Amino acid sequence: MRMPKKKTWWFILYGVLITALFLYLLFPAAIVKSRLEAQLSSLDFSFKAQSLQPSLPMGIRLKNLSVSSVEEGAVLFEGEMLDLQANFLNFRQKRSAVRVNGKAYGGNFKGRVGFISWNKVYPPVEGTLSFQDIDLAKYSFIKSQLGKDIAGKARGSLIYNNAAEAVQQMAGSINLFLVQGSYPLVDSFLGVNRIEYDRGEIKAQLKNGILKIEKLEIFGPQLNISLKGEIILAGDFKNSQLNLNGMMEILSKNKVKTKITINGTLASPVSSYI
Repeated sequence: MRMPKKKTWWFILYGVLITALFLYLLFPAAIVKSRLEAQLSSLDFSFKAQSLQPSLPMGIRLKNLSVSSVEEGAVLFEGEMLDLQANFLNFRQKRSAVRVNGKAYGGNFKGRVGFISWNKVYPPVEGTLSFQDIDLAKYSFIKSQLGKDIAGKARGSLIYNNAAEAVQQMAGSINLFLVQGSYPLVDSFLGVNRIEYDRGEIKAQLKNGILKIEKLEIFGPQLNISLKGEIILAGDFKNSQLNLNGMMEILSKNKVKTKITINGTLASPVSSYI
């Protein structure tokens, strides 16, 4: 069997490149963007992107995208870039999934999102996401919900599962690591109006509408705080009920430890000390 000559290989490569170029130039970006926005939007959420273009090897890339609440008009998420890549193997599986890679709030994220089928991508039924260098001060949704300017950099991972497509049966977990930030207090405590922290860690599990806080630790120059408990999630996130308790260590000349309980809501927490 004779092997193709080198010149033949160059013609094949030339043909592939020209075909790819024409596919890129003739890609119906406006139509695809419009249909994708419609697919990812619902009665509750609106999805918009400034531009869309094809992305190798088998995906699309969105720029300046946002997800907003239809009822409140609040922006839930804003991203500089989102790259979505399909997998050939997905077409032979019962469910579909895409790999995601993006940039937002000064950091980046990547992971995988699964949905029922290519014709029904909302709501997603599962997902995994890892993120790093997220600037919390740039995430306006936190301030709009809590009414507080929270600062710091965040990294961690998120796992989500909603196979039953019912809010009360959503499940997931989150591991969050914080560095160099601050959190304003509702009421001054011993002259401290803001908790400054060098590092922090949060581990939580979501099940049946309850976020179980397995670990919430904050370490700073003034205070060290360690909490556990649960947050009962509400439709209006800021009204979620708090039930947390733990220890707080005041870092003065004579270190003082006191028990702390936090009730109320995310927007209006109520702290008590023993």
